[in-house]
Amino acid sequence: MNKALIVFAKAPVPGTVKTRLQADLGAEKTVAVYRSFVAEVTSQCARLKGADRFLGCAPSKDNDFLKDIAVSRGMKMFNQRGGSLGAKIFNAFRYCARKDYSEIVLIGTDSPSLPVNLIKKAFDALRKNDLVIGPCFDQGLYLIGLKKDKITRLSQNILIDTGRDVSGILETAGRLNIKLSMLPFWYDIDRIDNYNFLKLHLAHLNKTLPDI
Repeated sequence: MNKALIVFAKAPVPGTVKTRLQADLGAEKTVAVYRSFVAEVTSQCARLKGADRFLGCAPSKDNDFLKDIAVSRGMKMFNQRGGSLGAKIFNAFRYCARKDYSEIVLIGTDSPSLPVNLIKKAFDALRKNDLVIGPCFDQGLYLIGLKKDKITRLSQNILIDTGRDVSGILETAGRLNIKLSMLPFWYDIDRIDNYNFLKLHLAHLNKTLPDI
């Protein structure tokens, strides 16, 4: 198997997760919400066939909640490393590349309603493309995937967590003639209005998450 799916997750410690929600929800509720996000995203990923699954942990994999998630979902764990989000992402790609995975996809836990089919489409896109992105409406990313042999070049030219990630990646891909595939837009949960929309969306889907 040469496909790897990485999920980035943090230890659910008050004041370190979903900080922009904490002012509206309070520390205890925010941590409960974040735990439900991690549980839901990794549960969906466990349904994905044909790829090994990894949990990239911050600040470290030495956390009981993350350990329980990894065991229950059949995921291997490693520590996120790097001083910025972009560095952490590309170091995670390198980690899997050293294990000889040739197609690597990475997601976070900020989009708990993300359909697993979009992750499948990302791997499909990597058959003919160097890079695949899942854009959020706020110019961030809910997914990024690439081929092993493009890690060095892309890490040197792509900036992540700039506030205009999608535009920057599109500009860079065009300039460097990188074969890029873009998935449909989706939304992530950063602020209270996103959170309220998620609750409405889940109700529309007749679906619920604990603590939402």
